[in-house]
Amino acid sequence: MRLLEDFLSDKDIAGIKQVMASDSLRFDLLVQVSGLDPKEDFKFSDLRGLNLSGADLRGFDFTGSDLRYCVRNDNTLLDETTILEDAEIEWVDLAALPIVVKMQELETVTSSKKRQELLGELITEFGRSTHVVTYMVSAASKAQSLDEFIDFALFLPELPSEGQSAQLRKAGQKLLKKKIKQTRSRTRREATAIFATDSIVGKLQQSNESLAQRIFSHLADIVISKEQTTTLKGMATIEPKDIEEAFSRIGQ
Repeated sequence: MRLLEDFLSDKDIAGIKQVMASDSLRFDLLVQVSGLDPKEDFKFSDLRGLNLSGADLRGFDFTGSDLRYCVRNDNTLLDETTILEDAEIEWVDLAALPIVVKMQELETVTSSKKRQELLGELITEFGRSTHVVTYMVSAASKAQSLDEFIDFALFLPELPSEGQSAQLRKAGQKLLKKKIKQTRSRTRREATAIFATDSIVGKLQQSNESLAQRIFSHLADIVISKEQTTTLKGMATIEPKDIEEAFSRIGQ
């Protein structure tokens, strides 16, 4: 295994040693002793979760960088010389730092069970505050799979704001169509897609007083209103199009 020194210049190594030896925790002061250039070295960078409390960010160029969950307070200084063009920004106040730690932990999990466990802890500890709900809506909207989306829906309020509902509706429908398409393509049989709806329905009904439960209620209304419900004396097959219709009603 190659040593770290093999990848870094003498200047880089000297900068790291200066930072390690510093008594300061202020971001801008650490940048000074490291030898990094505030106007060049922080462009298009992943800077998520940095503690910028009390930092003087005047003259820093964060063009295109990811500044989500960066912590700031009343003493953090920014002005017109702080360049934030195309940067992804979700500032966090220092008081909300414990919430951010939990959110960052959530972003690292891949298991549905662990994700639901952490979401439950988040709600138990901090409630469905505006900050928590905003985070969950954002995370659900960026989900890579329908299962991940539903995990967040299990903990979101039944009726998010109009803007949040539109955001969730768009993301949910896109992921649902993706999942149905994938199941159809495996065997090229419609029955496979219908079978795949069982797991979706099962997950939607896991939690009361949540967005997932609301979607499930819409699904129940859709199925009950189908003509075959009467024909089959109260029974009807749940089809992919029914779930698609239920997702289209998010926010209602």
